[in-house]
Amino acid sequence: MRNNTMMQLLVGMSALLLAGCQRDYGTDHNEMMAASTPQWNSETSLGNPLGLWVGEQQRVSVNAQGHLVSGEKVLQRGNFEGLAGRENGTGEARLVTVDRSSNQAVLFSFQDGRLHEVQRMPAPDYEISGFCLYQDAQSLLSVFVLDERGGADQWLMGATDDAMAVRHLVLPPGAESCAVDDAAAVLYVAEESVGLWRYNADPEKEAERQLLDRLAPHGQIAENASGVAVLPGGVGLIDKEAGVINLYLADGSLQSRIGVPDLEEPETLVVSGADENLVLYALDDGNGGVLRSTVDWSASASAADHLPMVLPTAQSDSVERFGDAADDPAIWINRAQPEHSRILGTDKKAGLYVYDLQGQTRQFLEVGRLNNVDLRYGLTVADKQWDVAVASNRDHNSLHVFLIDPDNGQVQEATQILTGMKEIYGLCMYQNDQGIYAFANDKSGLIEQWLLTGGDTVSGERVRQLQVETQPEGCVADEQSQRLFVGEEDRAVWVFAAAADQPTDGREVKAVGDVLVDDIEGLALYQRDGRNWLVVSSQGDDSYVILDANAPHDVVGKFRIGMNPAAGIDGASETDGLDVTSVNLGGDYERGMLVVQDGRNRLPDAPQNYKIVAWKDIEALLEKP
Repeated sequence: MRNNTMMQLLVGMSALLLAGCQRDYGTDHNEMMAASTPQWNSETSLGNPLGLWVGEQQRVSVNAQGHLVSGEKVLQRGNFEGLAGRENGTGEARLVTVDRSSNQAVLFSFQDGRLHEVQRMPAPDYEISGFCLYQDAQSLLSVFVLDERGGADQWLMGATDDAMAVRHLVLPPGAESCAVDDAAAVLYVAEESVGLWRYNADPEKEAERQLLDRLAPHGQIAENASGVAVLPGGVGLIDKEAGVINLYLADGSLQSRIGVPDLEEPETLVVSGADENLVLYALDDGNGGVLRSTVDWSASASAADHLPMVLPTAQSDSVERFGDAADDPAIWINRAQPEHSRILGTDKKAGLYVYDLQGQTRQFLEVGRLNNVDLRYGLTVADKQWDVAVASNRDHNSLHVFLIDPDNGQVQEATQILTGMKEIYGLCMYQNDQGIYAFANDKSGLIEQWLLTGGDTVSGERVRQLQVETQPEGCVADEQSQRLFVGEEDRAVWVFAAAADQPTDGREVKAVGDVLVDDIEGLALYQRDGRNWLVVSSQGDDSYVILDANAPHDVVGKFRIGMNPAAGIDGASETDGLDVTSVNLGGDYERGMLVVQDGRNRLPDAPQNYKIVAWKDIEALLEKP
């Protein structure tokens, strides 16, 4: 984008951060790769455009007057600048430009030579200095709008009647150009006085960054990091001061430097073509127009991630505080009125939330740092029948016991049972003819089994110890087969006998690898119609794995939870705990539900919460080839 108002005092801030970047160029002068100069042809028909988009068989530009044009045909008069687009395979292109009169990103549909305005993003409180598009695995289109003071806002466009704010991303000051590799979900950002950065474009990924290249003498950028464009399996960066284009592989390794003659300030780079032949368009910031050249390129496009997705049907209210807070849910079934069941959710900074099936908060018990929670039915306390929930309390290394009124789901604090553990962590419950038990684990790998008994209050007795080598957390007991499944976060899922009088040796169910990507987090069981499925949070790749709970523990399916814009709900990622029920809860939940903790709550940025998925949608996904 053309904007000469730079905040030079802020530019130096990014230099202070370079020591933490992953790519190390050392302190010695790097020898600059020589630039070649291929044949360039002038695209005189384009004049001096303020933006250019090139599709498979058509192109649209913003002419010098700010109008959107195709060839000599004026598609839309206005005061536009910059242009980016995505084709959807049906002959339609979705184009985005910035209306300089209103400071808004505007989405257009372009098909059969006709342009139609679809949507405008609300004008931000800063001047948009640049933008780029991202089309995700769900084919949802979002725009990153850049603030030269430092930062970008990601907005979902075209999915609903109004544009929706997804998240805010911290960027270095002075960033005016960006581009996204959709298949790799990578956002490239050019910081003029520092270099070329790479971020995660997917809002469900960590907002980490990596410096791919930097200005000389420590990198291969001669003078200025200007326009950036995505290549198949790589990225191109134009250095307007040096009149050179750098072509990189996705890992940041420089493949070639290409000279751009005869342009005063080649500031914008547009790329078309694929595989071995790339067509480069260099747009001048002055009156030099557009040059076009074809260059050889051997890298292949990034492989897209095609893991299936289901959409959440509801979400809980957010916990109160930002940061890593929400952790583990447990579903309580109202046997008389299943539609009035409850979801308990821990807040490991503050206490225990109680939600209804719509995700609305019904209670909050501020009792301390609770990590995991589970529940069982039918314990006599003070001459009354209660349901009981137990949470691992990290403040006191205790079993924190709660009583649930079976008539209405009202939760009340009962007592705490000290365990003697040094770092209590995960917890789950188990019930057999001998009573109700809690399995609590410690970060050391120790697992303790406690028998809970009623009376005037709830008391506990340690009856057995199990052990894994490293830190566990998630666990679930299978009362049908009297087994306990335990997730050792960095290694494997294990199965033990659950009864207190049984041996303590475990057997490996599934090790981490391509299917389960560490950390292994929450575990739950879906049992219905002869199925006995173990659901596992594969936190390392933000997915959910379903295994047959019976040996040899075949993989039934693997999926992610995507964004549901129509319901205003983002996807789920970095999931810690989860729970599932097969009970008919009515409506969308006639086949049960899955509840997962969401580690990154977007649409817009908010503290963590829990996402709710109708199990019938998971079954429909599993039935697909």
